[in-house]
Amino acid sequence: MAFYLLLFVLGLSCAGTDIYPVKNRWVVTVPFIALMFAMVAFRDGLGGTDYTMYEYFYSKIVTLPEFIQGHYEPHYRTKSFEVGFVTLSSIIRIFDSTKTPYVFMFVIALINVVLLFVSTRKYTPYIFLAILFYLYKAYFWHEFTLLRQSIAIGLFMYSIQYVKSQECWKYMVCNLIGMSMHASAVVLLPLYFVLNQKWSDKKILLIMVVAVLLNILGPVMFYVATQLAGLVGMADRFDTYFISRTINPLNFLEIIFILFFAMYGRLNYEKKEPYFNLFLNLFVVSSFVIIAFASFEIFARFKEYFVIAYMVLFSYFIGHIQDTRTRTAAFLLFAAYCFLGYLRYIYTFDAGGLLPYKWI
Repeated sequence: MAFYLLLFVLGLSCAGTDIYPVKNRWVVTVPFIALMFAMVAFRDGLGGTDYTMYEYFYSKIVTLPEFIQGHYEPHYRTKSFEVGFVTLSSIIRIFDSTKTPYVFMFVIALINVVLLFVSTRKYTPYIFLAILFYLYKAYFWHEFTLLRQSIAIGLFMYSIQYVKSQECWKYMVCNLIGMSMHASAVVLLPLYFVLNQKWSDKKILLIMVVAVLLNILGPVMFYVATQLAGLVGMADRFDTYFISRTINPLNFLEIIFILFFAMYGRLNYEKKEPYFNLFLNLFVVSSFVIIAFASFEIFARFKEYFVIAYMVLFSYFIGHIQDTRTRTAAFLLFAAYCFLGYLRYIYTFDAGGLLPYKWI
């Protein structure tokens, strides 16, 4: 537990330097980034059943020349991983003669952490406030478990700048590479055409009303979809990917809180942050997916692409508070909220499987 607590304390200290600028802040930021990377890169068996799956997968990987020649057993269980991810793994195998997954995990951790920090610093001047929220919201799930999708998420984060600069081909290339890592990234391609718009408050509210109505109809839609799947002999597959569930109340409260403050201070944020409307739109899309399709478990994977919207908007909210006392109070409440969520995840993920932390 000590390493987890140290990581959060360092992250909190870095976030504090966003609120109260200090000289030589590298004294805390460098150790924080190093530890954040090291805990992913050098973990031993931490990540639930997915870690075991990827460990087995990598044990079957051959070098890239051998892969091109067809000398590869592509199936894990009944599923082949995407060609981009297999190609990346085969490239890693060229330089890795071990029979362990450790070099493999190291390289993926390096890619993800670099993409995370390079991307976030483009969108907010309060980068460590955003990263503090990431520690609670996504760090363990993205970096310890979602190996394929985590790369696609990082590429999407990086590509958002091309929506703002209207460089469609660069956005598409980034996310087509992301698709080659995890097929779910296909949902990101049409977002280019909607994220750079300025949606009115009325339109945002209308979208949320539609989402709530679809949520109410969710059980009915799930029942109808189940019956149709049974008619075409796909009931078992449907049950695997479309598990009926209800929306997490915490997610719902976060959505209400963020939408309220984003719309309340919208004029101020638009003047100071060039990416504000883009991330507000991204958050609205995320909220729609979470609320409207709460009954379908498979959509939970899609929302992981939108975590950056939460991170960036929260950093704007706190960073732009003018009154010193109010900013301090907001920061402390934010830190406490992130810490409680961070602890909760450590103790509940994989029935406590993250404890104790284990290095290789």
